[in-house]
Amino acid sequence: MTILQKFSNKFETYKGKVKTYFFRITNKIFPRYFGLENISDSIFPLGYCIPDELILDELPEKKNLWAEVIPGFRDTYRFGNEQDYYGMYAEAKFAYTWKKGGWDCLRHYEILGNGTIPVFPDLSNCPGDTLSHLPKSLIIQANKELLPWKNTPAYQENYQKYASAILNHCKENISCSAVSKLFLENLGAKNHHKILFLNCDSNVNYSRELLFIGLSRELELHEGLCHPYPALDFLYEDYPAEKASKCYGRGFGYTRRLKPLLKKESLPSNDVELEDSIRKQHWDFIVYGKMGADEGVLGTAPTCPFWKIVSESYSKDQIAFVYGGDHMQNMKDMGSKHSRHLARHARLGKCFVRELKMS
Repeated sequence: MTILQKFSNKFETYKGKVKTYFFRITNKIFPRYFGLENISDSIFPLGYCIPDELILDELPEKKNLWAEVIPGFRDTYRFGNEQDYYGMYAEAKFAYTWKKGGWDCLRHYEILGNGTIPVFPDLSNCPGDTLSHLPKSLIIQANKELLPWKNTPAYQENYQKYASAILNHCKENISCSAVSKLFLENLGAKNHHKILFLNCDSNVNYSRELLFIGLSRELELHEGLCHPYPALDFLYEDYPAEKASKCYGRGFGYTRRLKPLLKKESLPSNDVELEDSIRKQHWDFIVYGKMGADEGVLGTAPTCPFWKIVSESYSKDQIAFVYGGDHMQNMKDMGSKHSRHLARHARLGKCFVRELKMS
């Protein structure tokens, strides 16, 4: 690295710190500067979810006290297929999990969906608007009452009580169908509507992929449509299993989940056709699947895909932005570039956020 490059990096670091302090002071002295009171109704929590078929109908037989996988210990990540991986969780009473990049993590759902109680240190510190659809209070109480474990009839009975309550909550709240229905409700959309789902950056993002699975199934069931652009080929059953296994996280939980599209109508397959469909308002709603301060030009208006035409053709109530990144959007800390990004886009459409702290 040259001296000039070092100087440039230092300058960017200090510039970022100056902006952070400036906006924090500005928000403290002029709390109305960011107009947060005018945008709070446009911001909604959106946690991860898990395909409905991956949530067990009832508690399985528990053969082991602890699940084999321990987060961060690579030697325990030995499973080459989903069946063995989920089976490992299903056979255990307890499984460790904790914050990864953010509070939300697909591992939580893999544990919960298999009727296992997660042991989640510091869960009580999780903001109320993050993981809001998980049974956080039940998990905290179960951890408190059942650990350290004693293999007595009383503990066994208490375990069944907590594990059943947690699994029942999850069947109703963390499935792709449950989360997609709540998303549609908050968006103001009906399940017979047509949604254009713009994927932005092509790299895997669980918030986008899992929400899309839920929306696709829900809308197709009621003669609606969720059309992805560009296509997310790895989500469909006809995607080669060998290629799916090379996707992020070995493709567990999200690849090859949807039936191949049955084209009931001619759908846009290139930019020109898509622009024309937007201009003619062929869609009821537009969803941007991957937005945020860390998503580059594709995750920020006005440089996100087709923004000029979308913003001219649709009202802000018909536009949604999905924030699936790891960083917390703390709306009490406007020194954060992530919070400012969200505040700006909440004036342009409805924002659905994975890591969120509103108060």
